[in-house]
Amino acid sequence: MTDVDIATIGVILYWCEGSKREDDRRVEFVNSDPRMISIFMRYLRTKDIDEARIRARVTIHVQDDEVECKDYWKKVTSLNDSNFISTVVKSPSFSKKPLPYGTVAIRYNSLQLLRQVKEEISNFAEEISETFPQKPV
Repeated sequence: MTDVDIATIGVILYWCEGSKREDDRRVEFVNSDPRMISIFMRYLRTKDIDEARIRARVTIHVQDDEVECKDYWKKVTSLNDSNFISTVVKSPSFSKKPLPYGTVAIRYNSLQLLRQVKEEISNFAEEISETFPQKPV
């Protein structure tokens, strides 16, 4: 994949799944799909960031193996123990299709980066919307 591909996919992923709340003053992307997390990490790493400031939080259910889940997300994200903050453990899940490794939230505290990503989303949306005819409302 080219850098342009990663940038485009990263913007689309964040547009769909990322937090846009400026009150949080951070970029935050949460998902259970390792492919989405991996691509988002590649996108995030294209930015001018300090890797040591990335934080990851795993959310699991009480019946899940915390060490196994955390190790899994460390491999997916290529992050170190120091990037991971305390795990959130929820009450038991009675889902017929439980998430095998829970979810991971990738966070980077920077209002400037959040605004940059939101601007990229806006520019992308504007560019895409110009290719489709607008229906009268």
